[in-house]
Amino acid sequence: MYSVLNYGYMAADGVRMDAYSRALERLVKPGSIVLDIGAGTGIFSLLAARAGAARVHAVEPNPAIWVLAELARENGLADRITIHHATSYDLDLTEKADVIVSDLRGSLPVHEEHFAVLRDAKARLLAPSGVLLPARDDLYVSLFESDEIVGSLHRGAIGFEQRGWSAKAIRRSIFNMPTSDSGKLRSNDLVTTSACWSSITYGAPAQPLEGTVELLPRRRGTAHGLAVWFAATIYDDLGFATEPGTTMVYSRFVLPLLEPIAIDHDDRISVVLRVDEHGQRWAWDTKVTTNGQPKARFRQSSFFGAPTSPEALLRGSSSFKPHRSKRGDRVKDALALMDGSRTVAEIAKELPASLSSSHSPESATLEEVRDLVARYGR
Repeated sequence: MYSVLNYGYMAADGVRMDAYSRALERLVKPGSIVLDIGAGTGIFSLLAARAGAARVHAVEPNPAIWVLAELARENGLADRITIHHATSYDLDLTEKADVIVSDLRGSLPVHEEHFAVLRDAKARLLAPSGVLLPARDDLYVSLFESDEIVGSLHRGAIGFEQRGWSAKAIRRSIFNMPTSDSGKLRSNDLVTTSACWSSITYGAPAQPLEGTVELLPRRRGTAHGLAVWFAATIYDDLGFATEPGTTMVYSRFVLPLLEPIAIDHDDRISVVLRVDEHGQRWAWDTKVTTNGQPKARFRQSSFFGAPTSPEALLRGSSSFKPHRSKRGDRVKDALALMDGSRTVAEIAKELPASLSSSHSPESATLEEVRDLVARYGR
């Protein structure tokens, strides 16, 4: 969960903040209703209020949102900012928003429920003539060379190999999983041109995130993986890009290659990319040819990178017919007791004692109920 410091770093990103603040200045008029989804500590809410919004609804499940209450008072805006310590799914407004602003991305826009949240918000909470910020993100890819990044991946297996063990399974997992570049990639690390392989229009129906691109060498070098980043269109001509060489709160995604590939000027590179909208399942197919002749090809997927079992794969199947576990039964019983007539302590007393904690069973059950109330209570 992000801390107040993390949100402070986001607010200090001048490139990101300039695009969003200018968009809000253009769109927010006196009397506007603004909805800030994933408000954090409320920098977008404050900007919208300062731009003239009549009311700003700041929505955030992280307790860090309560800092905004103090910030609003400090800046004379408390009468125009309403805090909702909840998710936007839990929100029902008596008035539709003229502007919905958010930044629910991780390193990339494909992050948890980002797209689903904004589809729901547009359908339920945005006025027919309202505007969603951001408007669009385009996903880009290029081959990169970085001894530092590939070296850090190899170190994941060295501890086994230095003691005489074969670690092929470790390497197979590591090199089939996306990772962050941690801000390390520079523009001159790219050995090929870049290309847009997919686009996201916010609030639009779900679409497959996949694409095939052709890349050309920029220079000779050794390709270690694919760098993936995005170019954001916040509104109209306002936006930013997170390509290697930029210093922003967003890092790049790295899709490693199973083996290094020597790239020369005559090479042609074809890349096929796919990802689900939660950013959990990736597939990348990289093919290099020279004068039409195959040079190297790697077909990779996060399916091969995530250790699993036949039982886990079966449970993930859409045709699987599940039964509730003992834990599931316990949660069901606890939720059934949340009918507004019992206190948290009373609910805990009615549940069997929890034996899954090093604390006393009574205190463990009370903490368990508190956690369920935080997640599902109101």
